[in-house]
Amino acid sequence: MNDLSSQFVQQHFRKYYESVTEFGIKRVMNREVAFSSFSKQGMVRHTSFPSMEALVSYVRENTPQHFYYSSAYYQNPSASMENKGWQGADLVFDIDGDHIPGSESMSYREMLVTVKLEVIKLLNILTDDLGIGKEYLEIVFSGSRGYHVHVYSLFDELESQERREIVDYISGRCIQTNNDLFPRSRWAERLISMREKLLEILAARGGWRKELEKMTGETTGNMTKKEIRESDYIDRNARKLAVELYASKIDEPVTIDIHRLIRTPGSLHGKTGMIVRTVNYENLEEFDPLTETIPEGGGEEVKILVSKKNTVDLGGRTLELGEGMAKVPAYMAVFLILRGVAEIARE
Repeated sequence: MNDLSSQFVQQHFRKYYESVTEFGIKRVMNREVAFSSFSKQGMVRHTSFPSMEALVSYVRENTPQHFYYSSAYYQNPSASMENKGWQGADLVFDIDGDHIPGSESMSYREMLVTVKLEVIKLLNILTDDLGIGKEYLEIVFSGSRGYHVHVYSLFDELESQERREIVDYISGRCIQTNNDLFPRSRWAERLISMREKLLEILAARGGWRKELEKMTGETTGNMTKKEIRESDYIDRNARKLAVELYASKIDEPVTIDIHRLIRTPGSLHGKTGMIVRTVNYENLEEFDPLTETIPEGGGEEVKILVSKKNTVDLGGRTLELGEGMAKVPAYMAVFLILRGVAEIARE
């Protein structure tokens, strides 16, 4: 990013933060807050604010490129780690495009749609399996490639090992190789359902082998129906399919870490210029991050110099950009500059 582009992006961020009156941080006085700037390397950590007003004022005066807060609550959040006085932490889940197999070959929109399906899987487990009420859940679009799901008030006191057990349940690792589960576990119900589907295919008179292999992705070789039933083929594939269908691809270290820094709702993502936005639970399926996270007032067109061919789908507009000069909305220019594929054109 050259100086002209950096100034342009910073002005865009500054203008946005001038309009913000609060950020989505609960109990702000007990949180560590961290920033990284446009002009300096590294991150400013171990800061805290006595009120939301003080935090808003600071951000307006010191425009950050990235803006985080701790999932943990501390007695002295601005102290060093060993002196902070840990009081608990939200249970936080992160689902990102990086964790989705094949995402590298997807368009940005396709990847975000796929990530949202993983979020829905997670929410189903949290509400149906763990009995967490929707009033304790907060869904946040990260501003880039995924979503964060926060669980408030219920699990604050859990240590890392206990959070790991929750991760093992959500990921399906709680299923033992012998499919041994607590009798009333929802995973047990899912395994039984998948096993019945596979046995139903096996029981068919014609075409059963092809259909079974298509569903499991595993050859049956020359095994007879009897041999398949007596082997671990059905149980093993029932387990695999249940995990594929119901388990959520979360970033596990994020959930286990009781001192994690997470992006601040209401801030701008420093690699896209999009808003880190809280999403209403009931509106998640309809939520379109590529149109609903664009800061207001960024529609004026500016000239940029594109260094790499791009298709950009953002803010309700889709543009095919070749290398060279182009005229795009300011929010799109910010996105491309932060992605490293464009610069503001010099007059």
